[in-house]
Amino acid sequence: MTGWGGAGFRIGPPETGRRGPSRAPAALGALLSAVACTTVACAAPPPPPGVPVVDRPVTDEPVAGADGPANPVTGVADLVLPFDAYRPTPGQRALMARARAALLARCMHRRGHAVSPPRPDAAAVAAADPGNSRRYGVADPGRARRRGYHLPPSAPSRTAWDSGLSRSARRDLDGAPGHPGCAERATARLSGPATANPATADAGPADWQWLAVQDARTVEQAARHPAVIEAAARWRACMERAGHPYPSPEAAIADPRWDLRSDAVTAPERRTATADTACKWSSGLVSAWYAADAAAQRAVIAAEPARFAALRDDLRARLALAAGPAGAVLER
Repeated sequence: MTGWGGAGFRIGPPETGRRGPSRAPAALGALLSAVACTTVACAAPPPPPGVPVVDRPVTDEPVAGADGPANPVTGVADLVLPFDAYRPTPGQRALMARARAALLARCMHRRGHAVSPPRPDAAAVAAADPGNSRRYGVADPGRARRRGYHLPPSAPSRTAWDSGLSRSARRDLDGAPGHPGCAERATARLSGPATANPATADAGPADWQWLAVQDARTVEQAARHPAVIEAAARWRACMERAGHPYPSPEAAIADPRWDLRSDAVTAPERRTATADTACKWSSGLVSAWYAADAAAQRAVIAAEPARFAALRDDLRARLALAAGPAGAVLER
C-alpha cells in the first residue's frame, strides 16, 4: 500500500485528467455536461449537507472474478458498471441537449432574438466521452498510443454561441429573480415530473447528486480491496521492468513532464502511457479494481431500490419530454 492508500490514488486535484468537477450535479441538466469522471482522482468529495451516504466497510472477503480467469473483463469495452444503467448514454445526452437547444432558440425567437445554440449529435458526444476507460487510470491501449495521458479532444464549447449576445438578449436568456429567462425555462420544461410510480414514493424526487456521491465512493472503496492492492504491487513491478519506476498509477499520469492542458502529446508520454496500460492489464489491476467497484455498486443498488427506481423513472420521463415536440412546450 502506498502513502495514499489503496491502489495508490489519492482524493485529489485534476492533474490526472479528470473531466469536470465530479459526478455530483445538483440536477440531471448538469449531469449532461459532466456526466463522468475520467480517472479515479474523482474519488469522493465530502458529501454536501443533507446528502445521505451508503458507505460499505472494506473487508478481506474475495471479490468474484477479481483474481483473473473467472473475470470476463478483457478490454475497456467490458467496463460497464451497474450504475451505468441509471445514467443517460451519449446518445441520450445528445437527444436532451438538442431538445434544450430547440427550446432555447424558440423562446429567444419569441422575445425577438435570433440565436442558434449548438445541437450536438450522438457521435460527437460519444467521441468526446471516454466512458469508464479512465476510471481506473488510463486503460485503453489504443488511446494511450495515440494520446498518451491526454483526454480525447473536447467537443466544441456548448456556451460559445452566447458570447456575443446583446445586453437585452442576455437578460432574456438569463432572466432575473422572479422572472425566469429562456435558459431556466428550457431546463424546467425538460425536467417535468416523472410518471407516478408507487415504488418511488418513499424515496421522493430522483436524487442525482446522491448517485454522484455513491459513484465516487465505490471506486475509492474498491481501491482499498486486498485484491486491488496486490494487483497495484504487480503493476509497479511491471512498470519498473519497463523502465518507468513510478510508485502508483496516479504518479505516472501526474508526472510534471506531461502538460495535460496542452494539445501537444510527446513521444515519451505516449511510450509511458502505453507501458502503463499494458501493465495495468497484465497485472490484473483493471480487472480486480473493476470487479471490486462493480460489487460495491451492486450492494448500493440492493440497499436502495426505491432511490434507483426514482432515478430510472426520472430519466425515462426526461427522455420522453426530449423526444417529444420540444419546440412547442414553451408555448404552454
